[in-house]
Amino acid sequence: MSISSEKIRIIVADDHSMFLDGLISLLNDVEYIEIVGKASNGKEALHLLKKVKADWVITDISMPEMDGIVLTGQIKKKYPEIKVLVVSMYHQSETIAKVVQQEADGYLLKNAGKEELLKAIASIQAGEKYFSEEIKQKYLESMFAPKKKSREQVPLSRREKEVLVLIAQENTTPEIAEKLFISQHTVESHRKNIIRKLNVRNTAGIVKYAIQQGLLDT
Repeated sequence: MSISSEKIRIIVADDHSMFLDGLISLLNDVEYIEIVGKASNGKEALHLLKKVKADWVITDISMPEMDGIVLTGQIKKKYPEIKVLVVSMYHQSETIAKVVQQEADGYLLKNAGKEELLKAIASIQAGEKYFSEEIKQKYLESMFAPKKKSREQVPLSRREKEVLVLIAQENTTPEIAEKLFISQHTVESHRKNIIRKLNVRNTAGIVKYAIQQGLLDT
């Protein structure tokens, strides 16, 4: 079923010719996709982008001269409108984190089937991110895995620590105010101070810090 009135123009980059040709053969059978180029490394892919009009790049990670992580960063810097889907055999959390940092639109393992590949393409084309379940699980495990208490903890007041723990335990502002016998305004003031001191952006950062410091172990 077509997901677009116009064909999606894709460049595929992979240094393993058998996988590259197989992926191209698979995508050529999809009516709304047009393969406009193939490359064996990141440099070739960037060179192609200067010559042909492409909407997408599907890339491996491990490639000579320029790998897929660097390629993704370069594409997002020079051609931010182009979608990038990483398809790789690597599932290490460190690698996944680097791909996320380069703002890839999706990440699939090479053992993914045609159905999931097309699902990823449809989701990303619709403006969403798509990461396979295994990739999401590995990434979340690396983000929120409990770690040993840091020797250098951020100096929080006793009340701020109480508020932090209650936030991490998914209490709302009214619930925290009721439990600590303080006003909701005071709770929000503590929340802002905690975010500033921890140098995080949101509640997820607060939760991550609490887990890393073992504040939820008791």
